[in-house]
Amino acid sequence: MSWPAGETAFVTGAASGIGLGITRALVAAGARVALADIDGARLADAARELTAAGGTVTTVELDVSDPEQWTAAADRVEAELGPVSILCNNAGVTGGGPIEQTSLELWRWIHRINIEGQFIGVSTFLPRMRRRGGRAHIVNTASMTALLPTAGLGAYTSSKIASVGFSTVLRDELRGTDIGVSVLCPGTVATRINRTAGSAQRKLLGSGPDAALTEQMGAVLAQGADPDLVGEQVLEAILERRFHILTHRDFAPLVRAAHHELDQAFADLTDRHGPDPSVRMIVDGRDPLAS
Repeated sequence: MSWPAGETAFVTGAASGIGLGITRALVAAGARVALADIDGARLADAARELTAAGGTVTTVELDVSDPEQWTAAADRVEAELGPVSILCNNAGVTGGGPIEQTSLELWRWIHRINIEGQFIGVSTFLPRMRRRGGRAHIVNTASMTALLPTAGLGAYTSSKIASVGFSTVLRDELRGTDIGVSVLCPGTVATRINRTAGSAQRKLLGSGPDAALTEQMGAVLAQGADPDLVGEQVLEAILERRFHILTHRDFAPLVRAAHHELDQAFADLTDRHGPDPSVRMIVDGRDPLAS
């Protein structure tokens, strides 16, 4: 069997939804997988399922916002399953509402999970990947809201835009190495994110999102893409070393319309400030920051 058979993967948010879909795809491809999630009961259920299917897995209860937990998890997983060569930073939460109604505590919580967790994951495993050499891959889960910002989800949207920016820079910094990077920007997928995030928000703040809104969002999510098919897409992108992973083509005209405003702003410029010297450096293949 070809790569990633025999490799070790570490997947966060792996107990359900897209994370479990990614894990199933990796196990089917012959990889050993560490399932990381904050929900221990669901982790155990997922591990039983995958082990019964012939997979080699282990579980890690992990709060992705805690760097010390990451270090301990990495050490244990690599001792049990071998060096991690595939990292899928998939754990995430939604929540909030209009920016004016979003508390600083909620804002920080969403960003700690959705983007700081990805940074800590990369900071934990990338040095290990570099030291060992060989093929490796990092996948960060963002969202279609990163490409089509959504009113009423300011904290979530900004965290996912940050994920795309982080992943793009990481990809560029790793050019010329054997470490690939992908960013997943899914549309609507049939997951439990509204319920899990709502429960976590109530635990954090003592109150959660409006129950009716949660149910409405759940009804929409239930009609979304199959998480297992999204997992297969992620595996395909890893194998093809493809950066962007998108789930729904029908978003294309909406994304193009959203970005037309920026194109028009450039077209309307009088360029009164003259040429920017950093642009010529970039065109010539030089790094403005190193000059």
